[in-house]
Amino acid sequence: MAQKRSIIPNSFTMMNMILGFTAIIYASRGTAKDIAIGGTLIFVASFFDFIDGAAARALRVESPIGLQLDSLADAVAYGIAPGYISYQAFLSGLPEIVFGINWGMLIAPIFPICATYRLARFNIGEPLHDGFKGLPSPAAGIFISSIPVLSFSRLPFVGKIDFNIPIDVFIPIFAAAALLMISEVDYSKIFAKIVKKGKTALIISSIITIMLLFYFNMWTVFVLTGGYIMVGLLIYLIRLLKKDKAEEEELHNE
Repeated sequence: MAQKRSIIPNSFTMMNMILGFTAIIYASRGTAKDIAIGGTLIFVASFFDFIDGAAARALRVESPIGLQLDSLADAVAYGIAPGYISYQAFLSGLPEIVFGINWGMLIAPIFPICATYRLARFNIGEPLHDGFKGLPSPAAGIFISSIPVLSFSRLPFVGKIDFNIPIDVFIPIFAAAALLMISEVDYSKIFAKIVKKGKTALIISSIITIMLLFYFNMWTVFVLTGGYIMVGLLIYLIRLLKKDKAEEEELHNE
């Protein structure tokens, strides 16, 4: 019976992967609009990524195979797909090196490599009670994939704006998001604070997010994921500074 029930969450997991794969197909067409559709699909995939875990817990069918399927789907949706979308949107225009290989073909794989490594590191037994280390691959993938969509997103009273991020700006952002996935930065405590405040805080946060999505479209996704990345990094740096200061004071007292 449990095996039959597990089909439900596993189906949501597969939808996550399918949307990531479909995003790659759209991006492969090469037009700005199709690339933007691909970027949007990565965000849509995140709903199925969230639902599959919730469904597994509700049905009490959490299993090792479900965990592996979830990670494999995430590798496609938040690793390979964002890397390819970034290549099509920005990196493909970089100069050629030799034999048809350009710099973009060397930079783009950084993202799927880091995402896959982060997921593998999580699977081998990262301590859950202490939170997880590194930027979650869904946040990184959604953030990077949202950038090509911004020029097609409407803003209240303004409409569409011609938003084109320079390649010199995009590459450091792309590399930073990738490397943060395999960093030691603890991002779990940001969500934990909301959850600890109870279901009311969670419901209010969800309602506000939905309203922002309605009015600001993918700009909401870009700002929220970007803010999440920056806040987590800032908190980590502040803790490091406090730790170093405490160690200095301890040495001085000795």
